[in-house]
Amino acid sequence: MSVLREIQPSYRAVYYVPLSQIHSRPYAKRSDEDDGLLGLAASIRRHGLLQPVTVRPVGDGYEIVLGERRFRACLMLGFSYIDAFILQAAEKDAALYSLLENTGQQPLHYFDLAEACAVLRAGGMASDAIARQMGESPEWVERKTALLGLDEKTRAFIRESGLSERHARALLPLPDAEAQLSLARRAARLRLSPRETEALAEKEMSRGGMLPQRKIISMVWDPRLYVNAIYGILSQMRESGIDARTSVLEDDAWVTLNIKIRKRP
Repeated sequence: MSVLREIQPSYRAVYYVPLSQIHSRPYAKRSDEDDGLLGLAASIRRHGLLQPVTVRPVGDGYEIVLGERRFRACLMLGFSYIDAFILQAAEKDAALYSLLENTGQQPLHYFDLAEACAVLRAGGMASDAIARQMGESPEWVERKTALLGLDEKTRAFIRESGLSERHARALLPLPDAEAQLSLARRAARLRLSPRETEALAEKEMSRGGMLPQRKIISMVWDPRLYVNAIYGILSQMRESGIDARTSVLEDDAWVTLNIKIRKRP
């Protein structure tokens, strides 16, 4: 890592950092064909970078913590250096800072949110703590992370085709990656609604011979996998008009779920 020049001596110094040494956070990347990004680049060209980005040291370079769009706009303009605060932050803290900033501006793709929540949970943050930081419910966190049960190729196709989160969720019950990708392609090609996609998924699941082919190879002892499955079922119930509510409490020994289902509308 090269020696950086401090350009604002203070309790929070601003450094002149080579853009070549900075990389994006994995889930923060967005399409370059973004009218908002083009507008931001035009503003920076006209007025300069008014707010430094924030980075953290990673390996031989730096990773964006705050200011992903400003960073990409400067790349678009061909800048060689960028003004930056350097933050000594752990991975889970950087993920949270970045997630909060991005959701406060242009919404992240739902898969990006899912990956960000997964990073925070892998860093030891419980679902209810993530939910409080995001102003959402623990159910919201669980529903997002459940989407990562889709195969990577299927997720990539869903991004490219612009299918909605409900489309993606409809694919989760399908037994394998091939079935998920096949239905995703069909939904995009025929411009199926989420409800039509859900109906086709149910039809696929009810076909003779499909469910018996699923075999349990080994017992998985991570309770979050089963919690995600339960939240997936509850989400489908709510989308069908059933009032189903749940709360989760997690400690070192137990994950406790309290589920309420209204008998009548």
